[in-house]
Amino acid sequence: MDRKLRKALEDQGWRVKQLKSGHWRCYAPDGEHIVHLAGTPSDHRSIDNAVAKLREYGFQWPLRK
Repeated sequence: MDRKLRKALEDQGWRVKQLKSGHWRCYAPDGEHIVHLAGTPSDHRSIDNAVAKLREYGFQWPLRK
């Protein structure tokens, strides 16, 4: 997982945990939703696809002030 993405998640109240498999589990601040992300990118769109899934549950990227 990209460090900037992980920091942005944590700053927005998400809880991020790396699993033994190397994958990531992201817990939404609402306490109801979980998003699983690959540990390594499989293609050039993997970060974009991950952000799209996270946005479904309120994640904002890039941060707008």
